Amino acid sequence: MPLPLDARLRIGIQTIHRRTEPATGPWLPRIDELVSLVQLVDRSGFDSLWVGDHIAFAIPILDPLLQLAQAAVVSRRLLFGTSVYLLPLRHAGPVAKQVATLDHLTEGRLIFGVGVGGEFPKEYALAGAPIRERGARLSEGIVVLRKLWTGEPVTHQGRFSTFSEVQMQPPPRQSGGPPIWCGGRSEGALKRRAAWPMAGCRTC
Repeated sequence: MPLPLDARLRIGIQTIHRRTEPATGPWLPRIDELVSLVQLVDRSGFDSLWVGDHIAFAIPILDPLLQLAQAAVVSRRLLFGTSVYLLPLRHAGPVAKQVATLDHLTEGRLIFGVGVGGEFPKEYALAGAPIRERGARLSEGIVVLRKLWTGEPVTHQGRFSTFSEVQMQPPPRQSGGPPIWCGGRSEGALKRRAAWPMAGCRTC
């Protein structure tokens, strides 16, 4: 099966808004630091800017959706993406609203990269999500996102979410919602990906 290819190569940069190490004292990030970073990426000709996601990490890290909302004010050209958002740590319903909002704040320049993580089990304990369920939670979460992003009254009965005739407004700026890119390198992640094409997820 031939793969659909773009007409040109697009290059993005993955980084996070963080302090330069080694450092001492509390981290007090400044607005101007993020502004300077986004301007540099834009000015350098990159096509996109990506940020990672963790609730508890080895180094200080900020929430990716909030970072991208701020970055979108700085650049009117760049695509913005999460690489990758750990969807199993959250309930898909509120995430659907947050991502739909971000799709509007970026004027439709959002790619929603998702994955399961698992390198830091304590953040799963913190979120009250059993780490052994992370694959199943991700699979169902993608289905819930796509349903809610239609903007129509939708019903879902699953293992982790059950609701009836819920209508989320406004729907995302991009028709059907932002592209969902599924990141993963384990055998289990690749097997799950094979079952996701109907949910609108492509491999990154």
